Amino acid sequence: MADIAGLIAGLAICPNAVMPSADTQMLERGMANLVGICSAERLAGNKSLWMAFDQMGVQGFLGDLITLTEDDIMNLQAQPTCAVANPLPIPIIQKRKMVIVVVTYQHYARLKGASIDMRLFPVELFDHFRISVYRHDEKIIPWQAELPSQVNAKAFFLKSIKPNSKEYKVLRDDKNWLTFREAIKTTIMSHNLLTMIIPPFATDPDTGEFAPDPVTGRLIPYIPDDPGLDEMQRTWFFKVVVDICQTPVGKKIVNQNRESMDTHLVWHELCKHYQNSMSSKMRCQELL
Repeated sequence: MADIAGLIAGLAICPNAVMPSADTQMLERGMANLVGICSAERLAGNKSLWMAFDQMGVQGFLGDLITLTEDDIMNLQAQPTCAVANPLPIPIIQKRKMVIVVVTYQHYARLKGASIDMRLFPVELFDHFRISVYRHDEKIIPWQAELPSQVNAKAFFLKSIKPNSKEYKVLRDDKNWLTFREAIKTTIMSHNLLTMIIPPFATDPDTGEFAPDPVTGRLIPYIPDDPGLDEMQRTWFFKVVVDICQTPVGKKIVNQNRESMDTHLVWHELCKHYQNSMSSKMRCQELL
């Protein structure tokens, strides 16, 4: 079974400037690896899908293909040429796969927050998306644009959650950590913000430490379902964290993460510090 989280973490990102030759390679390798039409058939000039693309002026992936709508792709037809007087109809499955390729690119570029290099896109991840994630009623939306669900979720969040730090227990003394932790979890759940304190990376369930990918050795980051909503919630919740963490250690951890406003990491470091602190005290008491 494919390691989906590892495949997503390992996706190659495009440089700021993509050369036309590299863009053409993205189109050709995407067609070959994900749709099943090799670039040699483009050179042969008798494959209807390649003929239609060439006639439309589609030469690259980023520069041309992703500018097409679903209707553009599903209505593709190859026109007769001198070499091919009666081109075959383009199989609908090839058109549908091309649509899914574009949606796949937009989906994972949105997750990564950057343009994806489709020359290296894993077939296993494409198959996972095509079978388990993709919805046929889903429209092609550029990765930098907000999804309708994201707009609605943000509107609901702004309407239902009002910044009010008085609803959260304040940590003023280290000895109150346990009651503070449980009170915070209860309040967070009532606000439907539990994702704000989940670990920033995949963790070992036994040790609680970050667990690197066994193949790449890299940490596997938490990827929110809705990055835009997650950013809005983290901005709001970080303000709460600043107000409620009033112990010297709490203030230090918050200040260390002030630039990123990463509430996942703040909560993880708070829990780790106080867990280690309590364990040390227990060992000292056992020695007395």
